[in-house]
Amino acid sequence: MFSRLFGFTKQQKEESLDVVVSQYSQPHVLQQRMKEANLTHGQTVKADITTVRLEQNFGKMVLYFCPSQTVVVNERITDGDGGKIPSEVTLIGFEEKVPKTMKPGLYDLKNAKLFSNGTMQVIADKNTVFEFIEPAIPF
Repeated sequence: MFSRLFGFTKQQKEESLDVVVSQYSQPHVLQQRMKEANLTHGQTVKADITTVRLEQNFGKMVLYFCPSQTVVVNERITDGDGGKIPSEVTLIGFEEKVPKTMKPGLYDLKNAKLFSNGTMQVIADKNTVFEFIEPAIPF
């Protein structure tokens, strides 16, 4: 009541979809793109992943790496140990990156942190964004 009286409005938080990977997300493609970018086990970088696919499934947005072309390293944060990049992938921090209004399609994932220790970790922070490329064509 007081907020309306004094001209303040409560900021509405936009609802978002969970972003997940599935057994069909093809993490081996991300692993290959990371190798092509000369990344190794234990290394942390800020990078762009061009291109990823987002598909809505059971109230969640599934991230697929199958269309990925490159990993472009923007910043090297820590060096790796030269070891092998893991074969599994996990997503961290994507809870508020995909609003419910976001359409399935192809996107460039910009400014994500990549870290590989135990799993390939794709980490979103306040600077991570999905840049729209084109709508999804059904499989």
